[in-house]
Amino acid sequence: MAKITTIIDIGSNSVRMAIFQKTSRYGFHLIHELKSKVRISEGSYEHDSYLQPHAMDRAVNSLKEFAKVSRAFKSRKLICVATSAIRDAPNKKEFIARVYKECGIRIKVIDGMREAYFGAIACANLLHEKSGITIDIGGGSTELAYIEDREVKEAISLNLGSIRLKELFFDYGKIKEAYEYVRQYVKQHISPILLLCQHTNFKDTITMFGIGGSIRAYAKYAMALESYMFNFLHGYELETNRVLIHLEDIVYATPQELLEKGIEESRLDSIRPGLLILQVVLQELQSQKLIISGVGVREGVFLHDMLRNNKAKIPNEINPSVRSLQDIFLISINDSKLINQHSQTLFYLLQSNFDLPICFLRDLNIAGKLYNIGANFNFYQAHKHSSYIALNSLNYGFSHRERYTIATLLEYSHKKRPKIISQSHNALLPQHDILQILSFIFSISVVLAKEKNVLFEFESNVLRIRVDSLPIRQALHEINLPKLANFEELTLEIIQQ
Repeated sequence: MAKITTIIDIGSNSVRMAIFQKTSRYGFHLIHELKSKVRISEGSYEHDSYLQPHAMDRAVNSLKEFAKVSRAFKSRKLICVATSAIRDAPNKKEFIARVYKECGIRIKVIDGMREAYFGAIACANLLHEKSGITIDIGGGSTELAYIEDREVKEAISLNLGSIRLKELFFDYGKIKEAYEYVRQYVKQHISPILLLCQHTNFKDTITMFGIGGSIRAYAKYAMALESYMFNFLHGYELETNRVLIHLEDIVYATPQELLEKGIEESRLDSIRPGLLILQVVLQELQSQKLIISGVGVREGVFLHDMLRNNKAKIPNEINPSVRSLQDIFLISINDSKLINQHSQTLFYLLQSNFDLPICFLRDLNIAGKLYNIGANFNFYQAHKHSSYIALNSLNYGFSHRERYTIATLLEYSHKKRPKIISQSHNALLPQHDILQILSFIFSISVVLAKEKNVLFEFESNVLRIRVDSLPIRQALHEINLPKLANFEELTLEIIQQ
């Protein structure tokens, strides 16, 4: 596969381009992104799905610029897919031929099932939860896919989209009629997904993975409402009950009210019909949680190409964001291996005494893999740079809690322990005592990064570390002990072997 690959997705509302750079077999990251709101479907739903001349002109002009940008990044491969508006258009061959002649881009029209599949493999590989139902609300269609343990079990495509509903109902103020139409249509066509939900272990805890511009615009609104501390959307989680209250309010809002709520002006005409579809599907499936996905068809097309010999799956033990950061910033991973070895030993040694949930061992492991990625910026402040890079670059496969926990472990990987966090941070970090112990474990492991001959003992709340090196013993003595609220004070003894 080419080192730099361009993916273009021609949707009913927007044309989007993403350029990805591979750093190794499974390591990659996004290096550029462009969007142009060409509204290729404008007027088509009122003209028997025919693409209109002015809409085609806008699309061609944007694609010319996209091709120019792709060449500037020295992209060796360009894959362009088109979805609902073009696949439904009787004059699509004319448009496809024109794009190839004027832009040099070959368009591959994908059907609804393929569109659903691409969104599903993106979520299955790049979200932190591996089972759920994707909902990708586009301008002309909505795709759903059922994922169980990263396997795509079922996919459907609905002829419901934000622009389609806008032009058929919302432009005429027929919101109640739109509700009735969508509800009846969903009931008639969603049964393949609904049956799977009813006959699996996930029927009582259904999680939806939300894809598409309308859902992302809503997520920004929800984040602003709660003064959320991060601005990254991918992996943002919301309880469905809360979402449904918001959606009912937004769907009936006027454009001025939407602006006052902070909805982007570019979304004013499409967000209400898009969120109406989301509302009905959430209700019909009785979902409990909505996770916002920042990935979709473009990432799915990229992964399908990259993983064509791996059944569209990144191996379980590999995370593309972690691998990419290691590829870019680390000269050697030998220290990471010893750090993780020591962290694991200490974790199991202290686990029962301090009620450490096993899930946090993964956070320690990832922190160990990335502990020194900031050294290239400033050796003496490496831990702070490593923390910042991890927090802002662990884009794929991590919840926001995991990202923040890993970044916190990296920031406090030297002498100090984390400060008592504010109430607003509680949901995004482990409970205070657990965080203190994890940070303590990680600090010790970092000091011992080059020490193979170490013995650990733990008895009566005393942790004894036996090590030969005098400088290492002195460094261990400088580590602050955890400040515990609900457990007996832990003591550290450093002993020469």
